[in-house]
Amino acid sequence: MQINISDIWSDTVKKKHQLYVEGIINNALPPRSSLIAELLIAYSTCLATGQPETLRQVIKVTESRLKIAPTAERVAFQEECTRIFDYGRFAAKSTKNWNAYSLCSNSNYRLCPYCQQSLAVTIYRDSKSGALRPTLDHFYPKHKYPYLALSLYNLIPSCHPCNSSLKGQKDFYKKEHLHPYEDDETIRYDFDVASYIQHRELALTTPTPQVSIRALPSTHRLHDKLQRSIETFLAQERLAISEPEINRFIETLISYSPERLEEINQTIFSSSNFALTPEVAIGFSRANYKNEWLGAIKRDLYDVGWEF
Repeated sequence: MQINISDIWSDTVKKKHQLYVEGIINNALPPRSSLIAELLIAYSTCLATGQPETLRQVIKVTESRLKIAPTAERVAFQEECTRIFDYGRFAAKSTKNWNAYSLCSNSNYRLCPYCQQSLAVTIYRDSKSGALRPTLDHFYPKHKYPYLALSLYNLIPSCHPCNSSLKGQKDFYKKEHLHPYEDDETIRYDFDVASYIQHRELALTTPTPQVSIRALPSTHRLHDKLQRSIETFLAQERLAISEPEINRFIETLISYSPERLEEINQTIFSSSNFALTPEVAIGFSRANYKNEWLGAIKRDLYDVGWEF
């Protein structure tokens, strides 16, 4: 997880999704399975918009109950959950009411939170036209926990490589990873500016300093989650293949200074209403880094300090 997207959904989105899931649950009453009945009685108000901590509690209680249930009851529960919490129907473009396209079109972010290297945008006109939207990663996999298949805070708008190629069927409940809706942004980046300047001054004869992922103390509460996320989503490898773009940004930061920007505005744009902003000058908005390609890396490079 590169960025935290806990504010991705507006109150309006949450209300619409709550009504959608409540309608599905009401249409399924009375349930065919006694275990489903227990689940809905205890957690029907949480299954739509419950936060990750609540969803883990649902998993813990439900899975402990299933563990002691007869095989026939477990099978019936799985089948009934899949029928009620029908993600296929929710994901279908032809659905006229609230669906995955409606949800994703209301996202506050346009990049995959796991990598920030791929767009996670929605283009939708109508059910007969071509359309696209991000894949929705089930953070806690729907094949394992089908009762969370439609839970809003179990759905992560993400790119196809992160969702299908890298995460796949991994169970993030049993092997915890950084959660985009919940955890701090602990994948951070370091860069030795002084060594880089020295490298330039020595006519590139020394090894080129590289951006690196900052080590987290082993005692940190998110250390294990961090390590798993780095490994699962190939953070080190993706950092390496982004080197050309990162180096161009570094060159921009080296040539930029507030004083030089002010000088340009005074000498070139003093007689106009236009002024060159820091965001335009460096091609990056620090305030909006979550919607910037490689924004988390650029944020940390921007914050390093470039006064020499």
